[in-house]
Amino acid sequence: MTNKIQELSEAELLKKLSRLRTLTVIHVFALGLYWVSSIAMGIVVDHMYVWLFTIISFPILILNFKTMNEIKEEFEIRKNVI
Repeated sequence: MTNKIQELSEAELLKKLSRLRTLTVIHVFALGLYWVSSIAMGIVVDHMYVWLFTIISFPILILNFKTMNEIKEEFEIRKNVI
Protein backbone atom coordinates (compact mmCIF):
# COMPACT_ATOMS: atom_id res chain seq x y z
CA MET A 1 0.00 0.00 0.00
CA THR A 2 2.90 2.35 0.68
CA ASN A 3 3.96 2.56 -2.98
CA LYS A 4 0.40 3.36 -3.96
CA ILE A 5 0.24 6.14 -1.38
CA GLN A 6 3.54 7.63 -2.51
CA GLU A 7 2.25 7.99 -6.07
CA LEU A 8 -0.80 10.03 -5.06
CA SER A 9 -0.86 13.80 -5.02
CA GLU A 10 -1.52 15.74 -1.83
CA ALA A 11 -5.09 16.55 -2.87
CA GLU A 12 -5.82 12.89 -3.48
CA LEU A 13 -4.24 11.96 -0.14
CA LEU A 14 -6.37 14.53 1.69
CA LYS A 15 -9.48 13.23 -0.06
CA LYS A 16 -8.62 9.62 0.83
CA LEU A 17 -7.82 10.54 4.43
CA SER A 18 -11.10 12.43 4.76
CA ARG A 19 -13.07 9.49 3.39
CA LEU A 20 -11.31 7.04 5.68
CA ARG A 21 -11.96 9.20 8.73
CA THR A 22 -15.63 9.54 7.82
CA LEU A 23 -16.05 5.83 7.17
CA THR A 24 -14.26 4.94 10.40
CA VAL A 25 -16.43 7.29 12.46
CA ILE A 26 -19.60 5.89 10.85
CA HIS A 27 -18.34 2.34 11.35
CA VAL A 28 -17.55 2.87 15.05
CA PHE A 29 -20.86 4.66 15.61
CA ALA A 30 -22.83 1.88 13.85
CA LEU A 31 -21.00 -0.83 15.79
CA GLY A 32 -21.67 0.95 19.09
CA LEU A 33 -25.31 1.50 18.21
CA TYR A 34 -25.63 -2.16 17.23
CA TRP A 35 -24.18 -3.28 20.55
CA VAL A 36 -26.31 -0.87 22.60
CA SER A 37 -29.50 -1.93 20.84
CA SER A 38 -28.58 -5.61 21.19
CA ILE A 39 -27.93 -5.19 24.90
CA ALA A 40 -31.16 -3.23 25.33
CA MET A 41 -33.13 -5.98 23.62
CA GLY A 42 -31.26 -8.68 25.55
CA ILE A 43 -30.10 -10.66 22.54
CA VAL A 44 -26.35 -10.57 23.15
CA VAL A 45 -26.25 -14.08 24.55
CA ASP A 46 -29.01 -15.53 22.39
CA HIS A 47 -27.76 -14.52 18.95
CA MET A 48 -24.31 -15.04 17.53
CA TYR A 49 -24.91 -12.36 14.89
CA VAL A 50 -23.75 -9.69 17.31
CA TRP A 51 -20.47 -11.50 17.91
CA LEU A 52 -20.02 -12.37 14.24
CA PHE A 53 -20.57 -8.76 13.15
CA THR A 54 -18.09 -7.57 15.78
CA ILE A 55 -15.43 -10.13 14.85
CA ILE A 56 -15.73 -9.21 11.16
CA SER A 57 -15.79 -5.50 11.97
CA PHE A 58 -12.55 -5.17 13.94
CA PRO A 59 -10.08 -6.20 11.20
CA ILE A 60 -11.73 -3.65 8.89
CA LEU A 61 -11.29 -0.95 11.53
CA ILE A 62 -7.67 -1.95 12.10
CA LEU A 63 -6.94 -1.74 8.37
CA ASN A 64 -8.60 1.68 8.17
CA PHE A 65 -6.49 2.97 11.08
CA LYS A 66 -3.34 1.49 9.53
CA THR A 67 -4.05 3.19 6.20
CA MET A 68 -4.77 6.50 7.92
CA ASN A 69 -1.45 6.26 9.77
CA GLU A 70 0.39 5.52 6.51
CA ILE A 71 -1.17 8.59 4.88
CA LYS A 72 -0.22 10.76 7.86
CA GLU A 73 3.35 9.42 7.73
CA GLU A 74 3.49 10.22 4.02
CA PHE A 75 2.41 13.81 4.77
CA GLU A 76 5.18 14.05 7.41
CA ILE A 77 7.77 12.72 4.97
CA ARG A 78 6.67 15.17 2.28
CA LYS A 79 6.71 18.05 4.76
CA ASN A 80 10.24 17.14 5.88
CA VAL A 81 11.50 16.88 2.30
CA ILE A 82 10.30 20.39 1.49
